[in-house]
Amino acid sequence: MPTADHRATPSRGGARPSPDPAASRPRVQGARRVPAARDRAAAHGRRGSRSRARSRRAALIALAALALPVAGIAVDGPTGSAPGWAFVATAVVAAVLAAMTCSRAGAWWVAYAPPLVVASITVVAEELGGGTGESHGKGIATAAVHWAVDAFPAMAAAEAALLAVLAARWIRSRRSARRNGE
Repeated sequence: MPTADHRATPSRGGARPSPDPAASRPRVQGARRVPAARDRAAAHGRRGSRSRARSRRAALIALAALALPVAGIAVDGPTGSAPGWAFVATAVVAAVLAAMTCSRAGAWWVAYAPPLVVASITVVAEELGGGTGESHGKGIATAAVHWAVDAFPAMAAAEAALLAVLAARWIRSRRSARRNGE
C-alpha cells in the first residue's frame, strides 16, 4: 500500500493523483511545489488584475509623455515658427516621467523614444503652421533639414535627461542588490 510520501512523489509518467479526492494538498514535482487547481486559479486572478492595473497605468503614463511635448509646442506656436523653450522643457519632463516609470525591460524601448517623438511632433507642428510650401524636390529636403535643426535641442535635452534617470535607476538597483547580498 503506498504511503503519503509515495503519492506525492512523481513517477516517470508524471505525478500520480492522490487517491483521496478531498485532499487539496499541493503536489510536489521535483524540487518545486505545484499548487492545487483552486490555488492556481486564485493566483491567476490576482496576477491578472495586477497586470491589467499595471497596463492601464502604463498607458496613462505613455499618453501623458506624448501629451506634454504637444502642449509645449502648442504654447510655443504663437510665439514663432520654431519650437522654443516650452517645447524643450516639456519634452524633458516627458522623457524623465517615462524613464522613472518604465519597467526594466521597457527601458530599452523608452531609451529610443525621445528623438522619434520630438521629431514627429516637430514635423507635424511645422506642417500645420505652414512650414513647407512645396511638396517635391528641394522643398522637402530643405524642410527636412529645417525640421531637424529645430527639433535637435529638444531631442538632445530629452535624451540626456532620460539617460541620466535610467543610469541613476541602474546604479540604485546595483547598490541595493549589493546591500541585499545578491
